[in-house]
Amino acid sequence: MRILYVDDEPLAIQKFELILSQLTGITDCHTCLLAEEALAYAGENLVDAAFLDIQLPGMNGLELAKALHGLNKNLHVFFVTAHDQYALEAFGVDALGYLLKPYGKDALGKAIDKARRMRCVPEKAVYVQTIPNFDVYINGELLPISSPKPKELLALLVDRNGGAVSSRQAISLLWENRPDDEKTKALYRMTCKRLREILTHSGIGFILSAEGPLKFIRPDTFACDYFRFLSGDQETMAKYNGQYMAEYSWAEETNARLTNLKDSRKEVSRRISLK
Repeated sequence: MRILYVDDEPLAIQKFELILSQLTGITDCHTCLLAEEALAYAGENLVDAAFLDIQLPGMNGLELAKALHGLNKNLHVFFVTAHDQYALEAFGVDALGYLLKPYGKDALGKAIDKARRMRCVPEKAVYVQTIPNFDVYINGELLPISSPKPKELLALLVDRNGGAVSSRQAISLLWENRPDDEKTKALYRMTCKRLREILTHSGIGFILSAEGPLKFIRPDTFACDYFRFLSGDQETMAKYNGQYMAEYSWAEETNARLTNLKDSRKEVSRRISLK
């Protein structure tokens, strides 16, 4: 579980982190003092559950919850408050629950378990095609990605098979004729944001993740012919005719590797058949 906690009181943040450290199954916890910081983080990183103090300076917790759901409709929100009169209003903004201060390990643990159970609801079936061209299908239907750069960035992340991609690496491949300057970096940031929006709006934001500036896909969350090829699937290897993500020049290196891999496996099969 990836957790976001927002509270303008540093001591409250310390208490949350201390209690959370006693629970299992938490892969990441990011804390913010301001709503604006939380929005910026959620726009670039996948969050499973957010715990929000209601009384925040500027944008309050209720407003923040609505904004976070605008970024990720699958995000589970819990409100943290010392005033239980906010409870009904909290559910009015599609919150999963609330924690009444002062809370302890049991209350936080129950909230985390509730979010985890909701997260276990069957997700949409995602299939990523890379042979011969790159496309994404959700429950058998083509996902139309009209913006070319977000689609290419997703293709690059799939090509890396779960490996992290830095901004410098992505820029050198997606904008190979542009300098790695602030304008190009701004283009990359907008591309990342747009890709996140496309996937989240389609209900498959779970396939993409990040650690700080590094982006990567989660190979265990979708099916892909490229992954099947690497695992030795005979049907996928038979389908491969020398073309892999044919629309992207940077994919030529992987394409050559797949060709060599197919040839070597054919040779092994031939030798075995002669014995």
